[in-house]
Amino acid sequence: MQYPATDPRIPPERRGTAVSRDNSLRRYAGEARLDYRPDDSTELISTAGFSRIGRGLELTSTFGTGQVRNWSYLNLQERFRHKQFFAQVFYNKSNSGSDNPQDPDGTFYIRTGIPVVDRSSVTVGQVQQGLHFASTKVVIGGEYIATRPQTAGTIYGRNETHDDINEYGGYVQSTTALAPKVDLLLAGRADVNSRLSGSQFSPRAALILKPTPTQNLRLTFNRSFNSPASFTFFLDQYSGSTPAPGLPVQIIGNPPKEGWAFARTCGGAGGGLCMRSPYVPGQLTAASAAAAYPGFAAALPTIVAGLPVSSFGPGGETARLQLLGLLRQLGPILQGLRPTDAQVGTNLVDLGTRATLMSNPVDYSPLTASFSNTLEAGYKGVIGQRFHMSVDLWFQNRPAEPTPQIINPAVLFNPQQLGAFLGQGIAGGLVRAGQSPAQAQATGAAAAAALTPLMAAIPVGATAFTNALYDQSYLVYSYQSATGSVNVHGFDLGADYLLDGGWSVAATYSNLNRNVFEDAPGASAANPLAANTPKHRGSATVRYENEPRGYSAEVRGRYADAFPVNSGVFNSYNIGTPVPYSSVPVNALLDIGASWVLPMDGTPRWSVNATNLLDNKVATFVGVPRIGRMVMTQLRYSF
Repeated sequence: MQYPATDPRIPPERRGTAVSRDNSLRRYAGEARLDYRPDDSTELISTAGFSRIGRGLELTSTFGTGQVRNWSYLNLQERFRHKQFFAQVFYNKSNSGSDNPQDPDGTFYIRTGIPVVDRSSVTVGQVQQGLHFASTKVVIGGEYIATRPQTAGTIYGRNETHDDINEYGGYVQSTTALAPKVDLLLAGRADVNSRLSGSQFSPRAALILKPTPTQNLRLTFNRSFNSPASFTFFLDQYSGSTPAPGLPVQIIGNPPKEGWAFARTCGGAGGGLCMRSPYVPGQLTAASAAAAYPGFAAALPTIVAGLPVSSFGPGGETARLQLLGLLRQLGPILQGLRPTDAQVGTNLVDLGTRATLMSNPVDYSPLTASFSNTLEAGYKGVIGQRFHMSVDLWFQNRPAEPTPQIINPAVLFNPQQLGAFLGQGIAGGLVRAGQSPAQAQATGAAAAAALTPLMAAIPVGATAFTNALYDQSYLVYSYQSATGSVNVHGFDLGADYLLDGGWSVAATYSNLNRNVFEDAPGASAANPLAANTPKHRGSATVRYENEPRGYSAEVRGRYADAFPVNSGVFNSYNIGTPVPYSSVPVNALLDIGASWVLPMDGTPRWSVNATNLLDNKVATFVGVPRIGRMVMTQLRYSF
């Protein structure tokens, strides 16, 4: 497979070259911190950090895998505390390594070869004040977040000049001692996002019991919200893959406070629904593709030649060659036909499920904040001085967030009407060419039977939207807000037991009752909502520590069961992606580590850690390389 040789979005150095990926990883990071404490109740902390990924891979659910080259992050933070007052401001800046949209040396999408320019930044300011009122402690605070994307059009395209987001939030939390061993925590938070309508409110309540100094029980209710990410509003990029020959897929965010509304001003059946076609300019009624037929018929041989062999069933390449021969033979007749709206109608097809829609598609609402309601009961304590245990039981009602998908149905010829029209039209053309009526009718019927399944399976256009960004005939891959919710519950266990002689053992286990939701709103067995995480995870650890001599060691086993994935183009259900993926396999890994405090000034600590010691090469997610044994060593010196 090669990158297109003439695509102007691809740097000339990459055009026509083979598609490949570099699985190597190179990363550098450093941080500097300065603390200033004029007195015991005041401190000022300044931090600066820089990291750079020279080589790596980054998954995106919409564009597939990105080949990272020289991507760097700068972070600056200033913190100030005086008694119960706290304030901080931090700034994060990204640089993808590409200087411009034609830079061949920076990060790019592997599927398309298109560079990624990202010099976006996030600035955050936060303040917090603590107060005391008798038996009640109160904390009030606020924050401001400024998101400033800068992608030179390579990510946010035509949205580049109007994609800033401002977020404001405030909160108050109180902790009241109801009794010597019982505390009540109450909290509330309000937030406003400049790209969302209205405001969001999140309450929290917790009852905390401390029967002994080493025992803690809690019952908590929390309602949390999540604002849509900036890319879900403003993405505007070519996808690089399409399930429909002739129709590119454009990834476009859901327009903030607007949503997607289908154009319905073109008349005809189906409420006047409009479509755009690559075979005729402008908008036309989706109820008929008659106007697009001549261009479609002329392009058909090229389309057939470019289809994958699997499109032709068991016959494969032989079937393709037969169809191409038939198209060459009947090409002038097919291209000369001019169906009327009444003769050849259309079907609307959801390309994600290949289902024919029986009614008009519904408009897509603008994105909103999503809310999760969680009820949790937990225990943490020490039993008999040697046994540490924690137990968390939780129940959550979470939004049924649909995966991004192609949102405008494709327009295809109605196969029954097309077959009848082709049979009559081909027969008429053959009669005019000198064949007898009987022979022409037989040839036309046979040709129509061979061509109709192909022509009725290739979209002739896509339903159109009123949004100004929809200005060409392409399929739109976009985001939707959750229209319902799902219930899920689980528990987490942790235990640590101290043995004699510096030895200890520990274990953890996490359980999720469901990780696939076929019954979620808008989901199905073929395209379910997935948690994209295993139902069972656990670990077991044996440690040894000799504190007087300054060395320690541990052996840890980790387990995670297999699970399916449905996250945009990365899914194991073969939905809307040319790349088939298997479910994530069982991960059963063994790690080992050791450290030693060297006997010299500054007490430097040297450590070595090996993950996946047995070199069990398995993937941890779909679309990522299988990782085997990895050994790391570190020397840390404090002064």
